[in-house]
Amino acid sequence: MTKVPIILALTIAGFATSSATTSPDSLNLTVKAIVVQGNEKTKDYVVLREMSIKVGDTLHVEAMAIDHDRIYSLGLFNKVEVYHSADSGQATVYVDVRERWYLFPFPVIGFRYRDLEKVYYGAGILHQNFRGRNEKLFFMFALGYDKRISLQYQNPKLTDDDVFLRFGVSYGVIPNMSVTYAGDYEQLNFSTNLTLGKRYGLYQTIQGSIGYDVLQVSDIRAGRTVSSSGRDAYVYAGARYSYDSRDVREYPLSGTFFTVAGNKSGFGYSEVNTFTYGFDARQFFPLNGDLSLGMRSFGTFSGGGLIPPYHHVFYGYDERLRGYFDDIWEGENIMGGSAEIRIAIFKPRYATLSFIPVPEFSTIRYGLSAGIFVDGGKVWNRADPFLDRNWKSGYGAGIHFLLPYSVIVRTEYAFDNYGRGQFFIDIGTSF
Repeated sequence: MTKVPIILALTIAGFATSSATTSPDSLNLTVKAIVVQGNEKTKDYVVLREMSIKVGDTLHVEAMAIDHDRIYSLGLFNKVEVYHSADSGQATVYVDVRERWYLFPFPVIGFRYRDLEKVYYGAGILHQNFRGRNEKLFFMFALGYDKRISLQYQNPKLTDDDVFLRFGVSYGVIPNMSVTYAGDYEQLNFSTNLTLGKRYGLYQTIQGSIGYDVLQVSDIRAGRTVSSSGRDAYVYAGARYSYDSRDVREYPLSGTFFTVAGNKSGFGYSEVNTFTYGFDARQFFPLNGDLSLGMRSFGTFSGGGLIPPYHHVFYGYDERLRGYFDDIWEGENIMGGSAEIRIAIFKPRYATLSFIPVPEFSTIRYGLSAGIFVDGGKVWNRADPFLDRNWKSGYGAGIHFLLPYSVIVRTEYAFDNYGRGQFFIDIGTSF
């Protein structure tokens, strides 16, 4: 029962001391210019704002490696190279990029909460680099298990002082997720939200959000909504602080991620009157050679009035505990943690496929790693004594495929508390 608190303590300790790194090797060169090349659509400033290297700085080897990873993590380029030339004690830093394809009309097909019986399908269009400014424009509709239509826009640099904006509006028909309020009913949901935030330096952001949600159930029964009418409508507002110094976000091997957030649902005469707050802390430690240790702890906690089932938290949907991958646990609060050793079988590398005529698809990045992991967590309600429900835990190992366009596929085998094993395939890094 102490596994997750230990992980939390180690993660916070890593966050507090992560700046105490070895001093990078100086090249004894002063940066006189930074040149971005290969960016036919992407504006130069999109690349330059990710770089710690500035004109007038002393050039360091480690800084070039860090900036390479940050530029690649934008998700805009298939290949990134950072190098320099020297002349009379001065350096010109070059950033060579190979752009991805940015505009994707695409079919939509997937499995809600990774369940093969919950298939949805549709179509959409995504622009990952609208106007060459790293703006995201997304529209999609889906049928099947997850019926919805959604429009989203994101601008990472609304003003010169790094204010960013996100806006979204959606309408969906969501099948019931709750096992506490079981039943084959649907939830009709309309949602719109606006987020404004500011980025401070390379790693920190602060943001505030406001939105409006309407949720109506198809079969009115007590407990499914706060209102006895079966329809809840409320304004919500929230705030978030984040610190993110991870090297490559798709599969981190070094750096820190920490976020803390709070959200209030229901103002004025609304029958909904709840609040949530939580944190997510992750630390990645490079070890000898091709090894890296990653640690995570997180929690989400609820308060206020009646917590409706559509505001419950779960293991078994977006959050999974390996060893209990398909089990669903529901409650008002959740807490968990993980530790994972990542072992590079071969590190990410680039390949050029000369037989593909489209440049955005002819340069690919790929790699292969193994992972050894342990997970732990629990879900509980406010009325439950915290210590009454035991932590669940799992452990195991797997192979991780690092594929082009930032796709990660994991094949893993895990054991639960009782030594029972299960094999599963998952998309995306575990954390």
